[in-house]
Amino acid sequence: KQWYQRRVAITAGNDENKKINAVIGISCSVVCELAGYLCATDQWNIPVVSHSCSSDDLSKTDKYPTFARLSLSVFKYTNAIIAVCKKFEWTKVGLMVNNIDWYVKTAGKMKELMTDKEKNGVYGIQVFLEKFYYDDEDDDGSMDESSDTYKLLVEQLNRMKQKVRVIIIVGYARDIIFVLKTAKKQGMNNGHFAFLTQEFIQADLKKDDKELIQSIQGVLDLEPLLNKSDPNYISFSERVRKIVDEKQYPKTGKDANLIAAQMYDAVWLYAKSLKRAVDQNYGIEDGEWLVESMTGSKWNGMSGEIRIDEAGDRLGNVQIMNIQSGDFKQVGTWWMSKNESLELSVENIAWPGAPEEHPAACGRQYELCETYSDAVAKITLMALVCMAFLFGLLVRLYLYNRTNK
Repeated sequence: KQWYQRRVAITAGNDENKKINAVIGISCSVVCELAGYLCATDQWNIPVVSHSCSSDDLSKTDKYPTFARLSLSVFKYTNAIIAVCKKFEWTKVGLMVNNIDWYVKTAGKMKELMTDKEKNGVYGIQVFLEKFYYDDEDDDGSMDESSDTYKLLVEQLNRMKQKVRVIIIVGYARDIIFVLKTAKKQGMNNGHFAFLTQEFIQADLKKDDKELIQSIQGVLDLEPLLNKSDPNYISFSERVRKIVDEKQYPKTGKDANLIAAQMYDAVWLYAKSLKRAVDQNYGIEDGEWLVESMTGSKWNGMSGEIRIDEAGDRLGNVQIMNIQSGDFKQVGTWWMSKNESLELSVENIAWPGAPEEHPAACGRQYELCETYSDAVAKITLMALVCMAFLFGLLVRLYLYNRTNK
């Protein structure tokens, strides 16, 4: 944070030889929040256009008036998650969230929207929230079964087992891996559980890590919709791969084309606002005006259909991916642009543990929910207890009266 603060201060300061007019890029939400706050000051008033930051806090225009982004915020996935839950009749879910401030706040908003059918207009869901921890200072230590961090997560997963069969994980890729690996060790990839994530496709997955591949098998991952059959996207992807080879950049398991496409579109978003400023005789130094002018922008970019709302956020369609043998296979789409409709190829989904049917919210034996017969049995038992109590009371009253005659 201190390094970035100094860097922004230098580039956005008064030295005309070093001064910049915009910051484009940044993939870490914590850095985006810092840069967005600094660049929004009256002294700088510089637009920040991110290609990958997902903190919901960045949608606050009073705090970040010069911020815009080409990625979806974590919260923007909530309606797609609700649609998936409705499809499978999941009436109760667990929400596992990394105990980082902005993630916790976002998870709270997600829970509120998912729970309130009147607010989301689709489906009411009972949500159980657990905040887990990840040791930032010791990546390997978090997976150490003797560590407090690991033991706490095991306790939390065991609590979830008693309540739900569907778990949504909110956090960085490393957090998701931590939860999924631990869940596997607790036997939760046995065909009875479903796991949902967001933009896990950007994780650097090592295909030779058998434990990892087994742990993530069957996960449903939500991410911005890419039209990979679009000739423009195909050409763009080929150029990206060629540059990576020519520059001898290190190759990872990440979908570099998705990241590159969002970065490409971030540059275009800024360029479009510059053109607007020139056409309307505005100065390009007014970062707040530039970002405001992005509202309503709509075009088909390299990263798919793009719409920018009044908060500088991207609104977009969501593709639903299913992890099968370490690969991400598209099995559905949630269309924001088509009245928030869901298309899902249920028959193509491979669930954790390879069950024949999708995991049930209440368990396959309905063990986590009260059935009609359960309710009748409880009411009958309570009625019998009340009758026994009244009978006993009448007997005592009868004996008392008989004794005192």
